[in-house]
Amino acid sequence: MARPRKNPTTKAAVKNPAAEAVKEAVVKAEPAAKPVEAPKPVVKAEEAPKTAKTAKKPAKAPAAKKAEKPAAKKPAAKKAEAPAPAPKKRAPRKPKTLTVEDVAAKVAKKIDKAAAKQIVPSGKAAVDIKLYGPFEAHMYIEIKDGAVNVAPYDYIEKDLEAAVPVDVALAIADGKTTVKEAVENGSLYVFGNVQFALMFAKLFK
Repeated sequence: MARPRKNPTTKAAVKNPAAEAVKEAVVKAEPAAKPVEAPKPVVKAEEAPKTAKTAKKPAKAPAAKKAEKPAAKKPAAKKAEAPAPAPKKRAPRKPKTLTVEDVAAKVAKKIDKAAAKQIVPSGKAAVDIKLYGPFEAHMYIEIKDGAVNVAPYDYIEKDLEAAVPVDVALAIADGKTTVKEAVENGSLYVFGNVQFALMFAKLFK
């Protein structure tokens, strides 16, 4: 029996250039299969190795402090001296209230004691004087045996009566006016023996 002849096309497939081109295009279009990655081991945060960023830098050794020099003391600023307190001004003294005793004392200094011995060398004579103005009071002038006495009281057994303002009585005592002028201008009133009154006026010369 005769053997069939071998067809050279049966041994090797005839290459089709068009098919080959299509196959190559398909192969290129398919993405390469990614290799299967082995699962990464889960590491706890506490066990995770410290990276260069998270790793704490070694603490620097404290720099040796320079020996501090004691600060030079500044001279203390002088406190502004408070101005000396102004001396306290004394309150002006209140004028002393004038009394009948003051008027009687001034009149007594003004009287001429030598004239009293001539007016009434012996015996007694007195004039009661009423003062008026800032206050009202009585004073008297008594001549007894040539001696004169002036007191701030009312004289009952008087020989003469007189009335005069306080300021006029002081003016007579200071020598600023006379008894005669005071009688003439009506500031001194005399009641009684006029001649005897003129005798008493000689006490203030």
